[in-house]
Amino acid sequence: MARKRSLDGGPAVAQLILDHAAQLFYSKGYEQASIRDLADSAGISPSTVYHHFQNKQEIAYRVLVRFMRDFNDATIPVMRDSAQSAASRITEAIRLHIEISDKRRPELLRLRGFRSILSEAQGREVTHMEIEYHDAVKGLIIEGCQAGEFRTPDPTLATMAVLDMLNGVRSWFRQDGVLTLSEVVHIYTAMVHKLLADVTQAPGGGR
Repeated sequence: MARKRSLDGGPAVAQLILDHAAQLFYSKGYEQASIRDLADSAGISPSTVYHHFQNKQEIAYRVLVRFMRDFNDATIPVMRDSAQSAASRITEAIRLHIEISDKRRPELLRLRGFRSILSEAQGREVTHMEIEYHDAVKGLIIEGCQAGEFRTPDPTLATMAVLDMLNGVRSWFRQDGVLTLSEVVHIYTAMVHKLLADVTQAPGGGR
């Protein structure tokens, strides 16, 4: 049997716990997964888990926040890069949204339903990060309209439509499905450009 890790390890062990927790919550369910299950999965002792986190609720919260922070850090700077056209920025943002959501599916698909386990302060933090991303998408669409690249009559509704489309991919896409991930990105990029009435050439054809 492999020797279990000690309490030492600092951030590296904490990240290991979050990695295994995300997979365990995804495969087994939050309610069904125990700290013992998590410790066994990560090859550590339950006391090591409690050395880094107070309880299972905090672990789930940290998994969710870690994903959302990484997601925003990857996507928002792209959308705010004024050196690029709005059309090229929305294209890159779509790719990142779909690819990151699929790559880190366990952290997102199940934990989004765990809002009821968050404290009031934790819920506010999660909501703030969601709003930050939403506002970046909306700001980009407004900027594209002002530049004449997009012609949607209602940027607010367009933002909600785009996010509904992109968020929906994770609920049905499978790596062994009919479409590859790159094909999904290509198709959804074309659909978003059409929705925004992009007056430049959209990927996949069409204006």
